[in-house]
Amino acid sequence: MSASYKSLPFDVPTYLAGVRRWVECESPSWDGEAVSRMTALAAEELRASGAVTQHIPGRMGFGDCVFADFSPEDKRPGILVLGHLDTVHPIGSLVSRMPWKEEDGRCYGPGLYDMKGGNYLALTAYRELRKAGIALNLPVRFLLTSDEEQGSPSTRELIEHHAAREKYVLVPEGAEPNGRLVTGRYPTRRFQLWVHGKETHAFLQREDGKSAIIAMAKALVNIDGLNGPECSYTPIYLEAGLKIASVPVSAYAEISSTAKEDRLLEEAFQKLHHVIDEPGITAEVRIKAARPTWTPGPQDEEIWQVARGVGEELAIALDHEMLFGGSDGNITGAIGIATLDALGPVGANAHQVTESIDLASIAPRGRLLAGLMATLK
Repeated sequence: MSASYKSLPFDVPTYLAGVRRWVECESPSWDGEAVSRMTALAAEELRASGAVTQHIPGRMGFGDCVFADFSPEDKRPGILVLGHLDTVHPIGSLVSRMPWKEEDGRCYGPGLYDMKGGNYLALTAYRELRKAGIALNLPVRFLLTSDEEQGSPSTRELIEHHAAREKYVLVPEGAEPNGRLVTGRYPTRRFQLWVHGKETHAFLQREDGKSAIIAMAKALVNIDGLNGPECSYTPIYLEAGLKIASVPVSAYAEISSTAKEDRLLEEAFQKLHHVIDEPGITAEVRIKAARPTWTPGPQDEEIWQVARGVGEELAIALDHEMLFGGSDGNITGAIGIATLDALGPVGANAHQVTESIDLASIAPRGRLLAGLMATLK
């Protein structure tokens, strides 16, 4: 009897031992050197698994990326596994607030759920297919990037370039607790807000100054007041002042927004220009990063139907949805490439110290990924 993806082993302890190396190579988005170390580690494993890799130097202060081709002699459009290696957790999280641990059927660690666990599971799925001698219909390639958690400002063109050459894109982002796959995502924007005041001595000329910190505080309260059912505004970063006895002249904030339509985010950009109206204070607003709407198309329905069929073969009841929470799937889906997202382990609490994956989901999701790689034509 020929081997089948349905019977691939996916030994959970072996998987955890491998992905732990990735998790313990901490890689916050804003630390380009740390992300590049993670990229080098991933590239080493990709090559050991039979891929020819291309090192892609980082841009705009972000870390390096890696492209891996497991069939470089096959030039046909194929399957692109698209993931990111950056996380939201600062260096030292492993020892200070979120150590690696396995407990009550779950595994915890910085970036395990979002999304090193899914990346490693996709690589494991490919390796298990090759080990079992299961033939693939299409070439498989990986693109692992460095700035997704920042909105992919430096890699969007890179992602579009590689995705446009493929027939399908698989995004192994961690799945929500409901286990649903994602066939569309709503748009996001990351805005930058600068506030400029007037610098004076904090004791001798305080009344002559214009505090950028006070003005920014008022602006953030006004921004919070813009939240509504159609569009959200979440301040996510703030810096101001020089730790000296001066009325601060500048302040900077970043605001993350999402809505159901790009039009609403364009309106959000305009509204941010009016959150400060104070004599002596000036403000500047820019768009740092933007994810377009990924509206499900017929090509996404096609890949979903394949996934549903694989799920039936595996006795997994699958469903799908259009979801908030941007990913690089927004980028590939928006340019019309058949994209399937949230293929990684089922988990919970992304971007929190309690982020984790469900150990019972590892083998089924691994077989699902393997089944897609083996079945897509």
